[in-house]
Amino acid sequence: MAYKLDGAKFPTLEELITALYPLYADKMSEAEFRKYVQDNVKEE
Repeated sequence: MAYKLDGAKFPTLEELITALYPLYADKMSEAEFRKYVQDNVKEE
């Protein structure tokens, strides 16, 4: 299974968070980003 968010696809949810959080760091905390991911991630 892969995880997809904002057009980017990652093999694990942790890899997605690690890779994409720096892009959101100025907009939200890591906890808020994790919530955003849970609400918006697509599993493939």
